Amino acid sequence: MKKLRHERSMTQEQLAEYLNVSTQAVSKWENGLSYPDITLIPVLANIFETSADVLLGIELEAKEKVIKEYIDRGDKYLYTGYHQKAAEVFREGLRVYPDSYLLMNGLMTCMWKERNLQDSKEKKCEISKEVISLGEKILSRCTDDSVRHNAIQILCTTYPDVGETEKAVELAKKMPSLYLTSEVLLGNIYTGTKRYETIRSTLFHLIDLLILNMTCNSAPLDDGSKPHSTEELIQIRKKVVRLLETMFEDGNYGFYRQMLGWTYIDMAVFYARLKEYDKAIDSLRIAAEHSIKYDQEYDPNKEYTCLLFKGMKFGPVMHHIPENESMHQLNEMNDPAFDEIRHNKEFIKIEEKLKSYAKLR
Repeated sequence: MKKLRHERSMTQEQLAEYLNVSTQAVSKWENGLSYPDITLIPVLANIFETSADVLLGIELEAKEKVIKEYIDRGDKYLYTGYHQKAAEVFREGLRVYPDSYLLMNGLMTCMWKERNLQDSKEKKCEISKEVISLGEKILSRCTDDSVRHNAIQILCTTYPDVGETEKAVELAKKMPSLYLTSEVLLGNIYTGTKRYETIRSTLFHLIDLLILNMTCNSAPLDDGSKPHSTEELIQIRKKVVRLLETMFEDGNYGFYRQMLGWTYIDMAVFYARLKEYDKAIDSLRIAAEHSIKYDQEYDPNKEYTCLLFKGMKFGPVMHHIPENESMHQLNEMNDPAFDEIRHNKEFIKIEEKLKSYAKLR
Protein backbone atom coordinates (compact mmCIF):
# COMPACT_ATOMS: atom_id res chain seq x y z
CA MET A 1 0.00 0.00 0.00
CA LYS A 2 2.76 2.44 0.96
CA LYS A 3 4.61 1.80 -2.33
CA LEU A 4 1.45 2.23 -4.41
CA ARG A 5 0.48 5.38 -2.49
CA HIS A 6 3.91 6.96 -3.04
CA GLU A 7 3.80 6.12 -6.74
CA ARG A 8 0.67 8.29 -6.94
CA SER A 9 2.05 11.06 -4.70
CA MET A 10 -0.87 10.42 -2.36
CA THR A 11 -0.70 11.27 1.35
CA GLN A 12 -2.01 9.06 4.16
CA GLU A 13 -4.60 11.73 4.91
CA GLN A 14 -5.91 11.63 1.33
CA LEU A 15 -6.16 7.84 1.33
CA ALA A 16 -7.90 7.90 4.72
CA GLU A 17 -10.42 10.41 3.38
CA TYR A 18 -11.18 8.21 0.32
CA LEU A 19 -11.80 5.22 2.60
CA ASN A 20 -13.60 7.17 5.36
CA VAL A 21 -11.14 5.91 8.00
CA SER A 22 -8.65 7.66 10.27
CA THR A 23 -5.09 8.57 9.22
CA GLN A 24 -3.88 6.47 12.17
CA ALA A 25 -5.62 3.41 10.68
CA VAL A 26 -3.78 3.86 7.37
CA SER A 27 -0.48 4.29 9.22
CA LYS A 28 -1.06 1.06 11.16
CA TRP A 29 -1.85 -0.85 7.94
CA GLU A 30 1.34 0.37 6.28
CA ASN A 31 3.45 -0.52 9.30
CA GLY A 32 1.97 -4.00 9.62
CA LEU A 33 0.36 -3.26 13.00
CA SER A 34 -3.15 -4.05 11.73
CA TYR A 35 -4.97 -4.85 8.48
CA PRO A 36 -7.83 -3.17 6.60
CA ASP A 37 -11.24 -4.78 6.66
CA ILE A 38 -11.55 -7.33 3.84
CA THR A 39 -14.44 -5.31 2.34
CA LEU A 40 -11.97 -2.48 1.65
CA ILE A 41 -9.74 -4.62 -0.61
CA PRO A 42 -11.78 -4.00 -3.81
CA VAL A 43 -11.95 -0.28 -2.98
CA LEU A 44 -8.17 -0.12 -2.45
CA ALA A 45 -7.59 -2.05 -5.69
CA ASN A 46 -9.70 0.49 -7.58
CA ILE A 47 -7.99 3.48 -5.96
CA PHE A 48 -4.55 2.14 -6.85
CA GLU A 49 -5.69 0.75 -10.23
CA THR A 50 -4.28 -2.69 -9.47
CA SER A 51 -5.48 -6.17 -8.53
CA ALA A 52 -6.28 -7.69 -5.16
CA ASP A 53 -3.44 -10.16 -5.80
CA VAL A 54 -0.93 -7.30 -5.90
CA LEU A 55 -2.33 -5.80 -2.70
CA LEU A 56 -2.12 -9.16 -0.93
CA GLY A 57 1.43 -9.80 -2.14
CA ILE A 58 0.54 -12.89 -4.15
CA GLU A 59 2.06 -11.54 -7.35
CA LEU A 60 5.16 -10.43 -5.43
CA GLU A 61 5.65 -13.92 -4.04
CA ALA A 62 5.43 -15.39 -7.55
CA LYS A 63 7.97 -12.84 -8.78
CA GLU A 64 10.36 -13.63 -5.93
CA LYS A 65 10.04 -17.35 -6.65
CA VAL A 66 10.94 -16.91 -10.33
CA ILE A 67 13.87 -14.60 -9.46
CA LYS A 68 15.17 -17.24 -7.02
CA GLU A 69 14.98 -19.84 -9.80
CA TYR A 70 17.12 -17.59 -12.04
CA ILE A 71 19.60 -17.07 -9.19
CA ASP A 72 19.84 -20.79 -8.43
CA ARG A 73 20.47 -21.59 -12.11
CA GLY A 74 23.04 -18.83 -12.44
CA ASP A 75 24.83 -19.80 -9.22
CA LYS A 76 25.28 -23.40 -10.42
CA TYR A 77 27.34 -22.10 -13.33
CA LEU A 78 29.05 -19.44 -11.22
CA TYR A 79 30.20 -21.90 -8.54
CA THR A 80 31.81 -24.16 -11.15
CA GLY A 81 33.67 -21.41 -12.99
CA TYR A 82 31.35 -21.01 -16.02
CA HIS A 83 31.02 -17.26 -15.62
CA GLN A 84 29.77 -16.51 -19.12
CA LYS A 85 26.98 -19.11 -18.91
CA ALA A 86 26.04 -17.75 -15.48
CA ALA A 87 25.95 -14.22 -16.93
CA GLU A 88 23.57 -15.39 -19.68
CA VAL A 89 21.14 -16.69 -17.05
CA PHE A 90 21.25 -13.46 -15.03
CA ARG A 91 20.82 -11.34 -18.19
CA GLU A 92 17.80 -13.44 -19.14
CA GLY A 93 16.32 -12.81 -15.70
CA LEU A 94 16.97 -9.08 -15.92
CA ARG A 95 15.11 -8.88 -19.22
CA VAL A 96 12.03 -10.09 -17.31
CA TYR A 97 12.73 -8.29 -14.01
CA PRO A 98 14.96 -5.30 -14.85
CA ASP A 99 14.53 -3.85 -11.34
CA SER A 100 15.85 -6.92 -9.46
CA TYR A 101 18.96 -5.97 -7.51
CA LEU A 102 19.58 -9.63 -6.68
CA LEU A 103 19.87 -10.43 -10.40
CA MET A 104 22.03 -7.33 -10.94
CA ASN A 105 24.25 -8.52 -8.11
CA GLY A 106 24.57 -11.96 -9.71
CA LEU A 107 25.46 -10.49 -13.12
CA MET A 108 27.93 -8.06 -11.54
CA THR A 109 29.69 -10.92 -9.73
CA CYS A 110 29.89 -12.98 -12.95
CA MET A 111 31.35 -10.14 -14.96
CA TRP A 112 33.83 -9.29 -12.18
CA LYS A 113 35.12 -12.86 -12.13
CA GLU A 114 35.33 -12.87 -15.93
CA ARG A 115 37.26 -9.58 -15.77
CA ASN A 116 39.81 -11.16 -13.44
CA LEU A 117 40.61 -13.79 -16.09
CA GLN A 118 41.32 -11.32 -18.90
CA ASP A 119 44.86 -10.79 -20.21
CA SER A 120 43.87 -7.99 -22.60
CA LYS A 121 43.76 -4.55 -20.92
CA GLU A 122 41.16 -3.38 -23.44
CA LYS A 123 38.83 -6.31 -22.73
CA LYS A 124 39.37 -5.97 -18.99
CA CYS A 125 38.49 -2.27 -19.16
CA GLU A 126 35.39 -2.99 -21.25
CA ILE A 127 34.08 -5.54 -18.74
CA SER A 128 35.02 -3.28 -15.82
CA LYS A 129 32.80 -0.49 -17.20
CA GLU A 130 29.78 -2.81 -17.19
CA VAL A 131 30.64 -4.02 -13.68
CA ILE A 132 30.86 -0.41 -12.46
CA SER A 133 27.57 0.53 -14.13
CA LEU A 134 25.78 -2.33 -12.36
CA GLY A 135 27.46 -1.57 -9.03
CA GLU A 136 26.60 2.12 -9.12
CA LYS A 137 22.98 1.32 -10.00
CA ILE A 138 22.79 -1.00 -6.97
CA LEU A 139 24.29 1.60 -4.62
CA SER A 140 21.99 4.36 -5.86
CA ARG A 141 18.74 2.47 -5.26
CA CYS A 142 19.13 -0.82 -3.39
CA THR A 143 18.52 -0.91 0.38
CA ASP A 144 19.60 -4.52 1.02
CA ASP A 145 22.88 -4.22 2.96
CA SER A 146 24.24 -7.62 1.87
CA VAL A 147 23.78 -6.73 -1.81
CA ARG A 148 25.23 -3.25 -1.28
CA HIS A 149 28.30 -4.62 0.53
CA ASN A 150 29.00 -7.08 -2.28
CA ALA A 151 28.71 -4.22 -4.80
CA ILE A 152 31.12 -2.09 -2.74
CA GLN A 153 33.65 -4.94 -2.53
CA ILE A 154 33.58 -5.44 -6.29
CA LEU A 155 33.62 -1.71 -7.11
CA CYS A 156 36.68 -1.20 -4.87
CA THR A 157 38.69 -3.64 -6.99
CA THR A 158 37.23 -2.47 -10.32
CA TYR A 159 37.37 1.35 -10.20
CA PRO A 160 41.20 1.36 -10.53
CA ASP A 161 40.85 -0.43 -13.91
CA VAL A 162 39.27 2.68 -15.38
CA GLY A 163 41.46 5.21 -13.58
CA GLU A 164 39.04 6.01 -10.76
CA THR A 165 41.08 4.83 -7.80
CA GLU A 166 39.87 7.70 -5.60
CA LYS A 167 36.29 6.43 -5.87
CA ALA A 168 37.50 3.03 -4.67
CA VAL A 169 39.33 4.64 -1.74
CA GLU A 170 36.26 6.67 -0.81
CA LEU A 171 34.04 3.56 -0.79
CA ALA A 172 36.56 1.46 1.13
CA LYS A 173 36.90 4.07 3.87
CA LYS A 174 33.16 3.93 4.48
CA MET A 175 33.35 0.23 5.35
CA PRO A 176 34.02 -0.99 8.91
CA SER A 177 37.45 -2.21 9.98
CA LEU A 178 38.37 -5.88 10.32
CA TYR A 179 37.51 -5.79 14.02
CA LEU A 180 33.98 -4.55 13.31
CA THR A 181 32.88 -7.35 11.00
CA SER A 182 29.71 -9.28 11.82
CA GLU A 183 31.72 -12.42 12.62
CA VAL A 184 33.90 -10.67 15.19
CA LEU A 185 30.96 -8.84 16.77
CA LEU A 186 28.81 -11.98 16.95
CA GLY A 187 31.70 -13.85 18.55
CA ASN A 188 31.60 -11.26 21.34
CA ILE A 189 27.81 -11.45 21.70
CA TYR A 190 27.06 -15.17 21.60
CA THR A 191 27.73 -17.59 24.42
CA GLY A 192 28.16 -21.36 24.59
CA THR A 193 28.01 -23.41 21.37
CA LYS A 194 27.08 -20.46 19.13
CA ARG A 195 30.10 -18.51 20.35
CA TYR A 196 32.42 -21.48 19.80
CA GLU A 197 31.15 -22.12 16.26
CA THR A 198 31.20 -18.43 15.30
CA ILE A 199 34.79 -17.88 16.47
CA ARG A 200 35.90 -21.12 14.80
CA SER A 201 34.33 -20.04 11.50
CA THR A 202 36.01 -16.62 11.80
CA LEU A 203 39.39 -18.24 12.40
CA PHE A 204 38.89 -20.51 9.38
CA HIS A 205 38.21 -17.57 7.06
CA LEU A 206 41.04 -15.53 8.56
CA ILE A 207 43.47 -18.27 7.46
CA ASP A 208 42.24 -17.76 3.89
CA LEU A 209 42.66 -13.98 4.20
CA LEU A 210 46.11 -14.34 5.77
CA ILE A 211 47.37 -16.63 3.00
CA LEU A 212 45.90 -14.40 0.29
CA ASN A 213 47.72 -11.37 1.68
CA MET A 214 50.97 -13.30 2.21
CA THR A 215 51.08 -14.53 -1.38
CA CYS A 216 49.71 -11.47 -3.19
CA ASN A 217 51.75 -8.76 -1.49
CA SER A 218 54.58 -8.64 -4.02
CA ALA A 219 53.54 -5.90 -6.45
CA PRO A 220 56.22 -3.28 -7.34
CA LEU A 221 56.72 -0.40 -4.90
CA ASP A 222 56.54 3.32 -5.75
CA ASP A 223 60.15 3.36 -6.94
CA GLY A 224 59.58 0.36 -9.22
CA SER A 225 61.51 -2.09 -7.05
CA LYS A 226 60.00 -5.35 -5.86
CA PRO A 227 59.55 -5.93 -2.12
CA HIS A 228 60.79 -9.52 -2.32
CA SER A 229 63.39 -11.41 -4.31
CA THR A 230 62.52 -14.71 -5.99
CA GLU A 231 64.29 -16.54 -3.15
CA GLU A 232 62.19 -14.67 -0.60
CA LEU A 233 58.99 -15.46 -2.49
CA ILE A 234 59.88 -19.14 -2.12
CA GLN A 235 60.39 -18.65 1.63
CA ILE A 236 56.98 -16.98 1.90
CA ARG A 237 55.37 -20.00 0.18
CA LYS A 238 57.16 -22.29 2.61
CA LYS A 239 55.66 -20.27 5.47
CA VAL A 240 52.21 -20.85 3.94
CA VAL A 241 52.87 -24.59 3.85
CA ARG A 242 54.05 -24.59 7.47
CA LEU A 243 51.00 -22.56 8.53
CA LEU A 244 48.60 -25.03 6.91
CA GLU A 245 50.48 -28.02 8.30
CA THR A 246 50.18 -26.46 11.77
CA MET A 247 46.47 -25.64 11.50
CA PHE A 248 45.55 -28.98 9.89
CA GLU A 249 48.01 -31.18 11.78
CA ASP A 250 46.35 -34.47 10.75
CA GLY A 251 46.66 -33.82 6.99
CA ASN A 252 42.90 -33.54 6.48
CA TYR A 253 43.13 -30.20 4.65
CA GLY A 254 39.68 -30.08 3.04
CA PHE A 255 39.31 -26.81 1.09
CA TYR A 256 42.90 -25.82 1.92
CA ARG A 257 44.33 -28.75 -0.05
CA GLN A 258 43.55 -26.65 -3.11
CA MET A 259 45.56 -23.81 -1.55
CA LEU A 260 48.49 -26.17 -0.94
CA GLY A 261 48.47 -27.26 -4.56
CA TRP A 262 48.58 -23.66 -5.77
CA THR A 263 51.36 -22.83 -3.30
CA TYR A 264 53.60 -25.64 -4.57
CA ILE A 265 52.91 -24.64 -8.19
CA ASP A 266 54.09 -21.11 -7.32
CA MET A 267 57.22 -22.53 -5.70
CA ALA A 268 57.93 -24.63 -8.79
CA VAL A 269 57.74 -21.53 -11.02
CA PHE A 270 60.09 -19.60 -8.73
CA TYR A 271 62.60 -22.48 -8.55
CA ALA A 272 62.53 -22.79 -12.34
CA ARG A 273 63.28 -19.08 -12.71
CA LEU A 274 66.30 -19.63 -10.47
CA LYS A 275 67.26 -22.62 -12.68
CA GLU A 276 66.94 -24.94 -9.68
CA TYR A 277 65.14 -27.46 -11.84
CA ASP A 278 65.28 -30.47 -9.50
CA LYS A 279 63.50 -28.46 -6.80
CA ALA A 280 61.01 -27.20 -9.40
CA ILE A 281 60.13 -30.78 -10.38
CA ASP A 282 59.86 -31.84 -6.73
CA SER A 283 57.44 -28.96 -6.11
CA LEU A 284 55.36 -29.92 -9.16
CA ARG A 285 55.22 -33.51 -7.95
CA ILE A 286 53.90 -32.46 -4.53
CA ALA A 287 51.48 -30.02 -6.17
CA ALA A 288 50.16 -32.86 -8.35
CA GLU A 289 49.58 -35.04 -5.29
CA HIS A 290 47.43 -32.31 -3.76
CA SER A 291 45.64 -31.51 -7.04
CA ILE A 292 44.70 -35.13 -7.69
CA LYS A 293 43.72 -35.84 -4.09
CA TYR A 294 41.50 -32.74 -4.04
CA ASP A 295 39.80 -33.81 -7.28
CA GLN A 296 39.30 -37.36 -5.99
CA GLU A 297 38.25 -36.71 -2.41
CA TYR A 298 36.70 -33.27 -1.95
CA ASP A 299 33.15 -33.60 -0.67
CA PRO A 300 31.27 -30.63 0.84
CA ASN A 301 29.70 -32.97 3.40
CA LYS A 302 32.98 -34.33 4.75
CA GLU A 303 34.25 -32.98 8.06
CA TYR A 304 37.55 -31.62 9.32
CA THR A 305 39.23 -33.71 12.00
CA CYS A 306 42.02 -31.37 13.17
CA LEU A 307 42.03 -29.85 16.66
CA LEU A 308 40.68 -26.38 15.82
CA PHE A 309 38.04 -27.31 13.22
CA LYS A 310 36.95 -30.84 14.15
CA GLY A 311 33.36 -31.56 13.14
CA MET A 312 33.17 -28.57 10.78
CA LYS A 313 31.98 -29.50 7.28
CA PHE A 314 34.20 -28.80 4.26
CA GLY A 315 31.31 -26.93 2.64
CA PRO A 316 30.79 -25.89 -1.01
CA VAL A 317 33.52 -23.98 -2.83
CA MET A 318 33.10 -21.30 -5.50
CA HIS A 319 35.54 -22.16 -8.27
CA HIS A 320 37.06 -19.39 -10.38
CA ILE A 321 37.58 -21.59 -13.44
CA PRO A 322 35.65 -24.54 -14.95
CA GLU A 323 38.70 -26.82 -14.90
CA ASN A 324 39.34 -29.14 -11.97
CA GLU A 325 42.61 -28.86 -10.04
CA SER A 326 44.45 -31.43 -12.16
CA MET A 327 43.62 -29.60 -15.38
CA HIS A 328 44.44 -26.28 -13.71
CA GLN A 329 47.92 -27.54 -12.82
CA LEU A 330 48.46 -28.83 -16.35
CA ASN A 331 47.63 -25.36 -17.67
CA GLU A 332 49.99 -23.76 -15.15
CA MET A 333 52.77 -26.10 -16.29
CA ASN A 334 52.64 -24.36 -19.68
CA ASP A 335 54.47 -21.45 -18.02
CA PRO A 336 57.61 -20.53 -20.05
CA ALA A 337 59.64 -20.91 -16.84
CA PHE A 338 59.42 -24.68 -17.40
CA ASP A 339 60.61 -24.66 -21.03
CA GLU A 340 64.07 -25.96 -20.04
CA ILE A 341 62.63 -29.04 -18.32
CA ARG A 342 59.58 -29.64 -20.45
CA HIS A 343 61.17 -32.77 -21.97
CA ASN A 344 62.51 -34.03 -18.66
CA LYS A 345 61.27 -37.57 -17.87
CA GLU A 346 59.96 -36.63 -14.44
CA PHE A 347 58.20 -33.54 -15.79
CA ILE A 348 56.47 -35.65 -18.48
CA LYS A 349 55.56 -38.27 -15.87
CA ILE A 350 53.83 -35.63 -13.72
CA GLU A 351 51.97 -34.33 -16.79
CA GLU A 352 50.78 -37.83 -17.74
CA LYS A 353 49.57 -38.54 -14.23
CA LEU A 354 47.62 -35.27 -14.12
CA LYS A 355 46.06 -36.00 -17.52
CA SER A 356 44.47 -39.13 -16.05
CA TYR A 357 42.41 -36.97 -13.69
CA ALA A 358 42.07 -33.67 -15.61
CA LYS A 359 38.57 -32.69 -16.66
CA LEU A 360 36.01 -29.88 -16.62
CA ARG A 361 33.88 -29.59 -13.52
